[in-house]
Amino acid sequence: MTAGSVAAEVPVARPRRRSVRAGRGLAITGALLLGGMILLVLAAPYVAPYDPAAQEIGPVLAGPSGEHWFGTDRFGRDVFSRVLWGGRATLLACALAVAGVVVFGAAVGALLAGLGRRADVAARGVLDLLIAFPSIVVALAFVGLRGPSLATALLGVAVVLWAPFARLSRAVVRSAIAEPSAVAARAVGSGRLRLLRYEAWPRVRGPLAVLAAVEAAQLISVVAGLSFLGLGAQPPSAEWGAMLQDGRASLWAAPHLVIWPGVAVLVTVLGLVLLAEGLRDILDVDSTGHR
Repeated sequence: MTAGSVAAEVPVARPRRRSVRAGRGLAITGALLLGGMILLVLAAPYVAPYDPAAQEIGPVLAGPSGEHWFGTDRFGRDVFSRVLWGGRATLLACALAVAGVVVFGAAVGALLAGLGRRADVAARGVLDLLIAFPSIVVALAFVGLRGPSLATALLGVAVVLWAPFARLSRAVVRSAIAEPSAVAARAVGSGRLRLLRYEAWPRVRGPLAVLAAVEAAQLISVVAGLSFLGLGAQPPSAEWGAMLQDGRASLWAAPHLVIWPGVAVLVTVLGLVLLAEGLRDILDVDSTGHR
């Protein structure tokens, strides 16, 4: 290798290393924000000082104090307790929904990867149509048919949320089974399941994790927005979007009713977005296998 060739490689390698370092920083920051929020809401039974539905446990619309850290709402309920318990409802429901659509979408995509050319074109058209359709519109349709509730809103979003995972899985699996190593494995008798496990899965799990973090952030925002509009979780449920809707009427007299659930949504979504960005940079491997 000549000195000129070494010098030519240096400008390419340095930005890659900087990108990986920046990605690690973003991923760590996002994981800390998200992990801290998850720990808080999981510890709600031990940390929250009051029952989130208990009324008149303090002065009405009182500001933050030593007894009520986040203040009280118009029914005298402790806002800190409601934020923590509301996070349990929101995060648990969204985590289950995302896990379900990831598994379903990845499985559908792996099946579509084995279709013939015409069937593959038709399947891609269906996936593109579902992805182009706004999930919030489908959620509104479900709410209109079945009535407002958190489960109905999540079901409406999940109807189309699996499609991006299916499209991603299909593309990566098709690329993986066309690799020379996969062709050689088929030549010596490896079955499709073995190819999916050893050839496709190592390539698809990283992109799926990044997409899952992005879609989870979007899902939390949509669910909170629907609850804010009165189409998701219903009173007296402690849910972040419903708390924002409940505190809107007393915004000027008691801004803490909107600030704290809004901060909870912001921190959770920001943590997921930073985690996704960091993972994308870390897992961004070029065609030669170098990061």
